[in-house]
Amino acid sequence: MSNVTPPIPVDTERTGSTNSLKESATTNALPKKKEDSTSEVESEESTTYVPPPRPAFRTSSNDDILAKTLGMTDLIFAIYAVELWRYDEGTGKIFNVNLSSDDEENGGGSGGLLLKRNPQETDIDNDYYTKEAEEAFYQLTDASKSNFIPAGSADPGVGLAGALWAESSGSALGGVHYRAWGEMSQLQGNISLSWRDVCELAEDPDQPFDARLQALATAGFKLATGIPFDVNGYRGMVIYYGNPHAELSKLNNPINARFMNNAAQLIGAAAAIQTPLKQIKDWRREEAFNNWHRMKIKLLTIVRMLGCVRYSESRKGGGMGGDRAKLQRKSSIAMLREASAKFKENAKETIEVAKEGAKNKATRWAKKVRGGSAGIPPSFTWRQCAWTFTGVILTHTLLSWFNLWIKQESGGDLALILAPLGALTTLQYNLTAAPASQPRNAIFGQVFAIIVAILISYIPFTPENAWFRGALAPAIVIPGMAKLGIIHPPAGAAAIIFSSGKVGWVDFGIFLVGVCMTIVTAVVINNASDRRQYPTSWYLVNKVKKSIVGENQLGQVTVIRKEKP
Repeated sequence: MSNVTPPIPVDTERTGSTNSLKESATTNALPKKKEDSTSEVESEESTTYVPPPRPAFRTSSNDDILAKTLGMTDLIFAIYAVELWRYDEGTGKIFNVNLSSDDEENGGGSGGLLLKRNPQETDIDNDYYTKEAEEAFYQLTDASKSNFIPAGSADPGVGLAGALWAESSGSALGGVHYRAWGEMSQLQGNISLSWRDVCELAEDPDQPFDARLQALATAGFKLATGIPFDVNGYRGMVIYYGNPHAELSKLNNPINARFMNNAAQLIGAAAAIQTPLKQIKDWRREEAFNNWHRMKIKLLTIVRMLGCVRYSESRKGGGMGGDRAKLQRKSSIAMLREASAKFKENAKETIEVAKEGAKNKATRWAKKVRGGSAGIPPSFTWRQCAWTFTGVILTHTLLSWFNLWIKQESGGDLALILAPLGALTTLQYNLTAAPASQPRNAIFGQVFAIIVAILISYIPFTPENAWFRGALAPAIVIPGMAKLGIIHPPAGAAAIIFSSGKVGWVDFGIFLVGVCMTIVTAVVINNASDRRQYPTSWYLVNKVKKSIVGENQLGQVTVIRKEKP
């Protein structure tokens, strides 16, 4: 059984695709007798089920630069499709750039996808084929369908494109993705590439519901990576959809990954130059017209001046003589008036630009206050709620018993701080796959937050100003965790408690024991469910293992998928 489906036919006259040329050359090379036999077989099977024809997609030929750049993506190993998204600072959203040349007025359009080959789940002759995948495929690609789902726009963090953009928008080259979704590959030239399991993202309760994300997961686009670009302020992202059934060692080969990154930057540059290219063409045409217009005015002025000179000489019998000084004075006054008018005009223009910028900022703020277009996330089933109840009650029973034992042994001087641990168990049993719930974030986030908070408690504030510790500690801890990549919401609560000065280093040690207890119980209970996986990865264990075994020398990526029962 083949792991890769053949590429779909494309129009060679408009795209010049090498794959199409190879297909046409192979067809012409076949003997006539073979073609006749094939047609006879097809006619005999015409009474059986024939799948509906798939829409043909081809690279846009309107702009040769972008078309040739997109054509190079045919060399990338085992990808299904390519998408291009641009960021709009006016709305704070990302918008899909249509890469298909189908006439939208005639019902065409690819829904934002530039297909390289159809997913195996949509091929009726493939073992991975499902009817649901085929229907979802047409929802994404056939604009004539009543249930067609266009790419449109996306809010940061919502849907597949929004999630990839939110994670990678901090850098234009080699975006930083959450390691909880897949291991990162560090390649030469500081290039990092991370693949996302689309099915896992679609099933994540921490992700707002998005119809297009669900359709992508169902249609077989199960593997995706987003590479951001920034070309002189034109920001966006190129999304590659990989074949999940292909060999990951080849898909994640450093050469293939480096070419994907460079192709994404080139696609971004080609897209960024489209508007300036049109503007420069329009400007050159306008400039040529203005040059001819100015030349015409100068020629007419010279002709009239020569006529005035001849008339003056004929009447006065001499040259311009004494009138020259008057002309110079008039010219100087005219220049001053022109400079003053230009200064006033520039000042007015600057004020208008400032007003327009402030107005746009206020409008954008008002739109964001009204909220985005994200749907309500799905609720848990009763079975999942039962697992959460079991895990929380067992965990907090152990924590409460441990707290009672500490109080008895210390004579009431020490106790376990339980409030942040309640927030931690909420994450562990309700948002099991979320990055903030993972042991790495829980331990490192709490250690960083509490150390900073205790150090702040040593600052000699006066009794009247001691309240400021509760504001200073989270203000330092929360952005610090974001910078270090160890975001953990309960750590923000712990920072406020430990900055008060009423607890110290011993309480810090007791609290860390409680954190470790919650992690152990979460690992035991969550993994007993077929629908849960905790943690998504043991970061420290994997890092030590790779340093010893040397598994990451080639920069390969391992994509972990959850198996359904």
